[in-house]
Amino acid sequence: MSTIIVLGTAHSEGGACTSEELYKIIQEINPEVVFCEFSVEKLPLYMKRTDVTTPEMEVVKRIIREKSIEIVPVDVNEDPFDKRLEEMFSLFKRKMKVYTNASNMILNETYSNGFTFLNSVKCDKIFRDKNSMEKFFVDKVKYKELSDFYSDWLKWNDLRENQWINLIYDYFENYKSKKAILLVGANHRYRLMDKIKNIYSKNEHGIDWNFFPFK
Repeated sequence: MSTIIVLGTAHSEGGACTSEELYKIIQEINPEVVFCEFSVEKLPLYMKRTDVTTPEMEVVKRIIREKSIEIVPVDVNEDPFDKRLEEMFSLFKRKMKVYTNASNMILNETYSNGFTFLNSVKCDKIFRDKNSMEKFFVDKVKYKELSDFYSDWLKWNDLRENQWINLIYDYFENYKSKKAILLVGANHRYRLMDKIKNIYSKNEHGIDWNFFPFK
């Protein structure tokens, strides 16, 4: 059976969460292919950018230069969201102290423990709790514009994650690789777990999904 390791990342460098550390982890796993959170159309553009650096972006650039592992972009190309997205999350932090505390805990733990934390049960639980807080707040304030925008945001993430899963299954069906990595923002991990469990319950699996590579 083929194996895919879901490796959660943070979209910023700092402390133990660095591109160098991520590169070492990937080399130790030694996959045949790395699926990444870029679209086919945008990957070449991101590879030329110097104004934004993230661990996954720097590692993908390095792997492409070295031609050591196949890189497969799996994300959707459309990004319908604007600065209102940042404003929405800022609102959550302003109105919910416990939400801010959870966000700060993720930042601090990521800085101290890097990818080990980002791919842990503890981190998954914090992200799941944050999602519950968001839904509670949106339901409580009963502001239609916020409710509609948040609903669109969740639907867009569903669209993206479903595409990742479908393209990965298609790839394994066509190329029969034995081991792969999916690089994603750590906040997607628990959502992907839920989706994969649903697929397994329908006996539609032929891939071993490993969400905890550091156990």
